[in-house]
Amino acid sequence: MNGSLFLRTSMIFLLAGVALGMVMGMHEDFTQVPVHVHLNLIGGVWLFLAGLFYNAHPNVSRKAMAAHYVLAVIGLPLFAIGLWGAAIQAKWCLPFLMSGSTLSALGFIVFAVLVFIGSGRKAGA
Repeated sequence: MNGSLFLRTSMIFLLAGVALGMVMGMHEDFTQVPVHVHLNLIGGVWLFLAGLFYNAHPNVSRKAMAAHYVLAVIGLPLFAIGLWGAAIQAKWCLPFLMSGSTLSALGFIVFAVLVFIGSGRKAGA
């Protein structure tokens, strides 16, 4: 695994966020702005930046990188579903919000640790 998978996946989340934004604009119903924002920022921007970091620091642990990827790719959709439900005041939203936000937060923590570890190493060290 390398950063390219993060880059490609970020584009999928970003396209979903942009599409949602366009649909909201066409219908002039902005109820789902939180979902739109999280897809764009967490899915699009954060995963893209992670991909750039991983490509720039090839010595980062592949297992830890894979853990980050799995947490992000499972956590964000669950969180987005939960946010969608919360925006429409659905009773079922809480388990999605809790599990998705927890997985996403764990992904952030893994990435933060990898940045501190990986950026402190010299290439080839």
